[in-house]
Amino acid sequence: MENIKGNSFDTSLMMEWVKDISSFGPRRAGSPAGHKNEDFLMGQLTNFGLEAVHKEPVPVVYRETQKAILEIDEGEGFKPLKAQWIPYSAYTPGQGIEGNLVYADPKKILQGGDWKGKIVLTDISFPVLDVKLLAKFSLGQYDPEGTTPDIKHPATWVRINWHFYKQAYKKGAIGFIGILKDQPGGSYRMYAPYGFKEKNILDKPLPGFWVSRNDGPKLRELAKKGDTRVRMIHTGEHKPKITNNIVGEIAGQNDEIVILHSHHDSPFKSPVEDASGCAVILALAKHFAEERDNKRKIIILFTAGHFYGSLGTRTFIQSHIKDIVPKVALEITIEHIAKEAVENDKGELVFSGQPEGTGIFVPFNKGMVNTVLESVKMNSVDRVFLLPPEGPLGNYPPTDGGDWYEAGVPLVNIISNPVYLLNEEDDLEWVMPERLSKVAGAVADIVRKTDAMSKESIGLVEFPGFKLKMKLIKHLVRMKTTRLGFRPTY
Repeated sequence: MENIKGNSFDTSLMMEWVKDISSFGPRRAGSPAGHKNEDFLMGQLTNFGLEAVHKEPVPVVYRETQKAILEIDEGEGFKPLKAQWIPYSAYTPGQGIEGNLVYADPKKILQGGDWKGKIVLTDISFPVLDVKLLAKFSLGQYDPEGTTPDIKHPATWVRINWHFYKQAYKKGAIGFIGILKDQPGGSYRMYAPYGFKEKNILDKPLPGFWVSRNDGPKLRELAKKGDTRVRMIHTGEHKPKITNNIVGEIAGQNDEIVILHSHHDSPFKSPVEDASGCAVILALAKHFAEERDNKRKIIILFTAGHFYGSLGTRTFIQSHIKDIVPKVALEITIEHIAKEAVENDKGELVFSGQPEGTGIFVPFNKGMVNTVLESVKMNSVDRVFLLPPEGPLGNYPPTDGGDWYEAGVPLVNIISNPVYLLNEEDDLEWVMPERLSKVAGAVADIVRKTDAMSKESIGLVEFPGFKLKMKLIKHLVRMKTTRLGFRPTY
């Protein structure tokens, strides 16, 4: 058994779970791989001796791509481009669609020209994650080596200029291509947007593809000429399916509840996103099922459909709004135990030697701030910011557990966002094995320490002035990132 500084969590076992889960392939909601993973998680919880292990079905429309090709004709016939279909975007007829390429220039306030029957190309940008600014709003930090101010990553879950997709549809375009101009490493294989803050995840009426920044200069020039032909082929099927939340219980001594949670679906094989989070939750489930020293009931929850608008979490809350939600003293979400990736001088992603900087969203009170800080320090979970549950990053944490805050439940949500997170490049090499055990140990400590706190003290708003300030900053950030009423898509 491989342990970290006396930590009782087995790193090698957790990595085996990561490998098992990622071996199923893309675990998209309703997919065969997704169902294999659900059965795997249920089997593990049953083997650990949890009670009431069961599935809770969540209806989805399952979309399975069968053929996806993007081609361009520069005068010598159609030739393929490296491209990734945009999730939930419309299918084409079997023979595909063809149209002239036209450029939507983000620098122009008004887009002129006729887009009817054409395929719109634009640049998709990511805002820089301003760590120094976030530090000003932090409720606490653990950064013993002082490296977090050096973090300068694009926030790759926020897509600026995505509004051109809907504008293209309104102006009669037949297709859309987005250049991922700010994607570190130059990948085009991104699975987004996936409904996190979209009103309707399925409302994508145009076929669409992502292309790499490497192809950007050539495509921009061709699009500006206006006579370059593009062919899109994206076929598949969509049909009603079921995905499942996976639930298990560890009995406590009273009726109050702690929820330990991660989502189980993924865009690709995705060891970091989120086999790593599932592995930590499995380790905690095994640990507490063996210890049986918790006063509160512990619910282990693996939710479905994070990449379907966080549908599993929202469905669980709605389904249990009367029987479970009122009893929850604390909800803990864990996502992405990751190495930090940076670009080398060749534009390739390489390991920086550091864990990815991690945000931990905590309640607005000193007791919880101190509890979380003590636990992360004790378990050497470094490069951590403690952040308010609402503020510069939005109405609630940008996690699969964020909806619990909207439901009035105190939460501790732990998440990192490496630049490869939504990309097919997420591989086993990017999981940070020693940090799996550290995070599990920290969360176990948080559960034990909060077990001795009252439900009221966990959810206490002790900093009302700071909370009000965060609400104001939230609106200011929204105004800053909004252009002509068009917000970035998450």
